[in-house]
Amino acid sequence: MLQKSQPTVEEVQQLFEQWRRTKRRRDRIPAALWEAAASLSGQHSTNKISKLLHLNHTALRDCIGAHKQGEEIQEKAPAFIELEMIPSGAVNECTIEMERPDGGKMKICLKGSSIDAAELSNTFWMRT
Repeated sequence: MLQKSQPTVEEVQQLFEQWRRTKRRRDRIPAALWEAAASLSGQHSTNKISKLLHLNHTALRDCIGAHKQGEEIQEKAPAFIELEMIPSGAVNECTIEMERPDGGKMKICLKGSSIDAAELSNTFWMRT
């Protein structure tokens, strides 16, 4: 069985530089780049890799641990809290602010409105 060759530090640095040039503000590092960084752990220390690639040492250490255990590195999904909307006769006011990992923001101000905030929120979270 053929094993794919491990990338060099220089190759991984180029991948990160290319991604940083094209990424949008607040974009998370893709799982493939974390995998590439973790693959260097057999040749270099976590400290050296984090300095060369300008990565958070703790995040890289956790990534390397997952990589060594054979786990697939996954990007963390934002937590979602479902709020139960109970209709009432009184005029209520509510403000909901949301921000996606890609930087998208939405603010909903409800004042005795019959807008389906849950459906609007779901639509916002699905767009990436």
